[in-house]
Amino acid sequence: MFTKQIMFFMKPLFRNIFLFATASVVLYACSGEPETIIPPKEQVFKGFHYALDSILQKKEGIVHGVELSEPLNDVKSKEKKKPDELDVDYCLYNYKVDSLTSYSIAYSFVNDSLDEMEVQINSTSQDEGATILANIKKYYTEKYTAPLMDKGIYVFNCFDSKKKNFKISLTDNSTTETGVINMLVYREK
Repeated sequence: MFTKQIMFFMKPLFRNIFLFATASVVLYACSGEPETIIPPKEQVFKGFHYALDSILQKKEGIVHGVELSEPLNDVKSKEKKKPDELDVDYCLYNYKVDSLTSYSIAYSFVNDSLDEMEVQINSTSQDEGATILANIKKYYTEKYTAPLMDKGIYVFNCFDSKKKNFKISLTDNSTTETGVINMLVYREK
């Protein structure tokens, strides 16, 4: 009988010790270093698809803050990484926007002066590609002028910060499954 009375009082004691130990473990696990929270980056092109923040990057210039006639070293300094391909009159950069979309920018130079920019945007989703194309058209229409349509190619007649004329052509080369957009920036010769 005496052992039954001891067991009767021991059960709540074990239960309380177990609850205290569990609570201690939980509190210790939660009291570690606070997680560093990085605030979301403010979108540069508000009201447009988020991909434009990667593809165009800046409102200055045409693409990545670059304008035609800039020297090779100036263009390289505006890019965030080393070129994937580099020659005396050419450099190429490849970037990834997200799991669906990537793009490349090829810069061509004549006498160390940027003569042409070619951007190719590839998306594994045709819908995503169509959305990006529509947003690029909308942005350049608001920044420069409405494009003319020439044989399925959108052609923008533009002026740079030095008031020199240049053109942007946008071509939709998408398939039924993938989005492919080609953009060419050049001066008429």
